[in-house]
This record gives sequence, structure tokens and C-alpha cells, in this order.
Amino acid sequence: MFGVKELTQRDHPASLLGRTLPSLLEEACALRPNATALNQWTEAGWRSLSNQEFRTKAEILALGFLNLGLVHGDRVALLMPSDVNFAIADMGCLMAGLVDVPIDLTQTLETIVLVIEQSGSKALLVANLDLLEQVLPYLEQVSELEYILIAEVPEDWRSSNPQHIYSFNQISQNANSASRVQELYQSLSPQDLATLVYVPGEDGQWLGVMLTHENLSGNALAAFASLSRLHWGAEDIVLSFLPLTHVFARCLLYGHFYYGHTIYFSSANRVFKHLKEVQPTILATVPLLLERLYSKTMDQAERLTSRRERIALAVTLWFAKRHKLGHSRTDALLQKFVTRFGLSQWRLLFGNRLKYVLCGGAALKPELVAVFAAAGLDIYQGYGLTQASAIVSCNRDRANRAGTVGKLIEGVEVAIAPDQEILVRGAYVMRGYYQNAEATEAVIDEQGWLHTGDLGALTADGFLQVTGQKKALFKLASGKYIAPRPIQSRLKSSPLVKDAIVVGAGQKGCGALIVPNLEALRNLRLADDDVTLLKHPCVQSLYQLIVDEANCHQPYWAAVKRFRLIDEAAFGTNLTKEIHLLYSESKAPLQDASDFDLQELECPVLPVEACPTFAQSLHPRFTTS
Repeated sequence: MFGVKELTQRDHPASLLGRTLPSLLEEACALRPNATALNQWTEAGWRSLSNQEFRTKAEILALGFLNLGLVHGDRVALLMPSDVNFAIADMGCLMAGLVDVPIDLTQTLETIVLVIEQSGSKALLVANLDLLEQVLPYLEQVSELEYILIAEVPEDWRSSNPQHIYSFNQISQNANSASRVQELYQSLSPQDLATLVYVPGEDGQWLGVMLTHENLSGNALAAFASLSRLHWGAEDIVLSFLPLTHVFARCLLYGHFYYGHTIYFSSANRVFKHLKEVQPTILATVPLLLERLYSKTMDQAERLTSRRERIALAVTLWFAKRHKLGHSRTDALLQKFVTRFGLSQWRLLFGNRLKYVLCGGAALKPELVAVFAAAGLDIYQGYGLTQASAIVSCNRDRANRAGTVGKLIEGVEVAIAPDQEILVRGAYVMRGYYQNAEATEAVIDEQGWLHTGDLGALTADGFLQVTGQKKALFKLASGKYIAPRPIQSRLKSSPLVKDAIVVGAGQKGCGALIVPNLEALRNLRLADDDVTLLKHPCVQSLYQLIVDEANCHQPYWAAVKRFRLIDEAAFGTNLTKEIHLLYSESKAPLQDASDFDLQELECPVLPVEACPTFAQSLHPRFTTS
């Protein structure tokens, strides 16, 4: 075992462990009944369920799964948006002792099918008939899939294949039995596998993270215990818009169930509208939403007509960015500016009742944390990863420091290895990667330390800082992981590309720095010198086509949106500058080849293979609602 530079340990309070996820809901229904616990947005308005009605629906669905022939430990894939139906399906699987496999709707069809096949799922739960129509032509190649279950169908719908395709209502009929429901709870163990969450590996392979009931329940209880201003029962109101296919949002959901909170399910496209309408007290988000809000506010400020107001706002922001969390909120001068020039009005954009804005998934710039805090809106950043059940550390009341991801939650050990890698150990660490012992051994050592691939440090007073990454993955501002190696390989397969690197850590989208093969380009005889050649519209259009072809097999959010042709010397010595130029040159993506009249310019034709539907994301209507 290596020697560690720093070590911080937290003991497990016994009350955090030994719980199944359905037991959290069962206790809340008994002690903290909430008549409007789950609220789903519809075109006709909000539709509410009590936590007791929610439990009953999940119990009936669980019995329906078992009546169908599914047995304890079977895998069930979920292809559903992050709404009440997802929550019911997830809890129904957990109650039945099934292992659910949530699949991100924004993935490509080939990845969706691969995860269903690789997990050995015996059933696929689909949101509706439209979504089923998108995936059904590709499901014949899934060897172990026996049943397809649809959450919502028209009242007059009848399955054309009744032996294998059912609606939730069909399998739930005659499934309500008090004695059998009790057996459901008695048959569960905290050590049972609860879910497989698939994450990308460094080389583009997919790895199924195995998490138990105790992993997730303990993590949720420990994380919520660190937030001292949470209330029990319906008083705290939650707006949920993050994807429940990701373990961060899902772990928080289990905590809200246990506390009996009131949850409103929204989406990324409706979140600003629903913030004002619902006026939540708790919001979990990713940096991208906060950065959009900040940019939107700054755009409005640029339209101020008064020079005096522009100067005053600039001074206000200068002071606000230097505000230090954990100290007095503002000095008298800053408070005067904040009140006079509108920063205090930012709270109204969030409904004006928020006490916790929990930010995870990626790093948020410290100056934005400071500005929001000066405006009276504290952002609590945290750190975690799927392999540790979501949450490792978080900032909290009276211990909130910008530039850090907070202090460790109870039950977590963290060590900083000699190369600065963050190591995590404890009861929340995954059981391993599903049917992949080699990958498991590569990240969990003999002493039980999970090697996160993230670099960091611990301050003297116990705050964790994430300083970089060791693994060949990075996160966008949306919190989504990017595995750059596969797309780099496809870029470098072109004879016009000598080298390439995909970048975008903390950005809204991916970019690429490409070293062109100048010898091959010169043979095109488009210009007399290399500088003119690289700026030639035909050359730009050729490389755009190369990027477009390389984007095949990528979900739309992981596609390279912009590129920059750079000198080979810069590739090795000045990448930071080139990345800055890549993202500062233009807010809009570069033009594609159709923006140029190639025939008029007599551009050479590059043979490009069309990207098949199977290698693309689902239809946008399923991913942008």
C-alpha cells in the first residue's frame, strides 16, 4: 500500500446503515404523510400524488413484475424521462428485489441497445408508445430481453404482441394483496443489489456500476444529515429537473422521500418558469444552469443606457466577486450597492424562498459562488461520483467555502495519494463493475480504496478541493462525462489529420484542436503558403466534414461543436492558450460545409459516410422536453 499524504476519516453513525430504499419510503408514509408529495407537470397543470398513493402504486407494480415471472435479482432497463412514472417504476423494481438499469434518453440508440444487452436485462420499461417505436426495430438483437412494459398508453390500446408487450396497468391488475406486499419488504436485504448505473470508461467502453440498497440509502441519509436547516415533512419544497438516470439526482430523491418533502418534477427547458411558479426551498443543479442565469443577467446589464448605472453595476460586481463565504455577508458599502443595483433581485428568479441550492456534477467558478452569495443566494457545492453512490463531500451551513467541495459526509474516508489522486473508502463505495472483474480491480485496491481518477487536496480544516484529473475523462458544465479517446481516434483516422485532442472540461460543449497534415493539404494546391492555406474556406469546410464524420456514434451533447487548426509545436507546448482561443473566438459553432458555395470555390470533394440512425441520439422530442 502506498503512503498517503493526508487522511480524513468519518465513522458511520449506526442509524445510517442497514436500510433498504423502500424502507425509507415506508417510514415516511407512516410518520410523515404528505398529501402532495409528488407533483408532475402536465399541459393541464400539476398532477399530485400523496406519498402513500405513490407507495401503493409502486407496490402494485412490484407484484405485477413478479406475476409476470421476473425474479429477485433480475435486471430491468428503464428508458423513461425523469418524472413521476420513472420514480414509480424505480421504486416498484426496488420493492420487487429487481435490479433496475436506468438509461439516459440522450444516448445514441446503439448505446441504449448495448446497455440493455450488456446488463442482461429481462425487461425494458418504456415511457410511451412513441418512444417504443424509436427503439423497437433494434431490440431483436438483445438476447435476454423477454418483456417490454409501457408506462402510459391510450385507454383503447391493445398490444399487437400480448405475450411480450404490456402496459403497466395490464400487469398491475389483480396484483394488490396485503399479505404479498408485506412479503416484498421482508424479502429485501440492505445488501441486495439495487441498481446498475452505466458510466463511460476511458476508452469509450461502458461499465455497469453495482450499487446496493445500503450504498444508496446510507449515502442519502448521510448527505441530508449534513444540511441542518432541512425540515421534516411537506414544508420543504423541491424542484427536481436533473436526470434521474444519474445517481446524484436519484440519491437526493430517496432522501426527499425519507424526509417527506414535497417534490415537483420539472425539466431543463421549464426550470426557470417553474422556479417562479413553485418557489422551492431546495434546488439541486449543475453549474450550467447557474452560468446561464449569470450570463443572462449580464446580457441585460449590457443594455443599460445610463453610464452611471453601468459603472455602478461594474463596481458592485467587483466587490461581490471578492466576497468571501463564511465571513460577514457584505460590508456596508457592498450592501448599499447590492440593494441599489439589483443583485438582491436575483433571488426572485429562484422564487425567493430558496435556502439550499445544491450544485454538483462539475466545478462552478468561485467568483460566481461569491456573486450569488452577495446577492443573498448561497450555493452549496459538493463532490461525488457514481462509484461512491453519489456524494462524498459537500459544503453546508456555517461551513461553505468557495473553491472547495466542502467537508466529508459521515461514513466516508478520503486519502490523498502521493500523486494527489483522491481516494475514497467506506460503505457507500460500489460493489464493483458488473461482470468486469478486471475493471473493478483497476479502481478498487486490496485495502478497499476507490481510486477516483480525480486530483485534489484537503485543507487544514477539512475542506476537500478538486484540483484536476488523472483519468482520461472530463466533464462538461452540464455534469456529463466525455470520453475523448474514441472521437480523437476517429479524427486521426483521416489522412488530413496528423493529431487531435478533444477538450471542453467545464465548458458547455466539446471542442477539438486539430494538427493538420500539411503535406496532404499542400497536395490540394489551394494556396501558395501554409497560413493562407489553413484559412481557406475549402480547408475549413473539409475539416468540418471530418469533424462531422467523427461525431457519428456520439450523443448530440458529446459531439464536437467547434474546432481549431493549430501548429504542431503549439500542440505540445501551448495547449492552454489554444483552448482559450478555441472558446473565445466565437460564441456560435463554426459553420458547416453547407455554408460555403463549394462548387464556386472549386473545393475538393471529401468522401464522407452518412451516420446511420442507429449511431445517433433518439429523436429530439424525447430529450428536450
